[in-house]
Amino acid sequence: MRHFSTLSPATATVCLGAGRGYGWQHVCMARHDHPVFSRVYTLLAGWEEEGSVGQMRSQVAGHLSGRTLIVGLGPGLDLGHLPPTVTEVVAVEPSAPMRRAATERIAAFDRPVELFDSVAEDLPLPDASVDSALVAYVMCSVDDPDAAAREIHRVLRPGGTLAVMEHVRGGEGSWPRRWQRAVSPVWPWVAGGCHCDRDTRATLAQAGFDVTGLADDSLVPLPPVAPMIVGTARR
Repeated sequence: MRHFSTLSPATATVCLGAGRGYGWQHVCMARHDHPVFSRVYTLLAGWEEEGSVGQMRSQVAGHLSGRTLIVGLGPGLDLGHLPPTVTEVVAVEPSAPMRRAATERIAAFDRPVELFDSVAEDLPLPDASVDSALVAYVMCSVDDPDAAAREIHRVLRPGGTLAVMEHVRGGEGSWPRRWQRAVSPVWPWVAGGCHCDRDTRATLAQAGFDVTGLADDSLVPLPPVAPMIVGTARR
């Protein structure tokens, strides 16, 4: 495992090609790198920060505390929404362009951050090693959502909180659901691997989470990605 440290007010470490550290390794594939989409997403996400999406990020992140896992750090926008109750951050991000985009935000963050070049399905962390976790616009783009949910459940301590802000499948017969069906063959190709019609609530429940704290919502006026679930799930 190679480490690259950044001297900053925070302790920022980037770990590349990291496995769990006990007998095996995981190598992230170039298929997770979407350079054009990464640039576009970073611009759009920065613009959304000023509106309802940024407000919802803060609301959802407000439930986090202690050692916190961010699954899919992206350009690092979630760091700016973490409450003082978060003492340190461990994050995974398999996209090299996204990790580069997050560099400045990591350096400016006032608490320790450890960033791994790993995927959600293969978290480089021991069992029950984080107090809380965050998935925000992540479960729609992982390769295996069931495996990702099981991994998050594994590393989260009993009673720990998973904060959720995710695109999901629209209700049957609704216009968003019809749009999702229409664009599903091409949407992952133009949106960095996003499958916006997944039933993430059911996936989390099957992995063992209590999902009664999740609510349906809609923040973005773009039919395929309008349906959302937000709130918290408990291990």
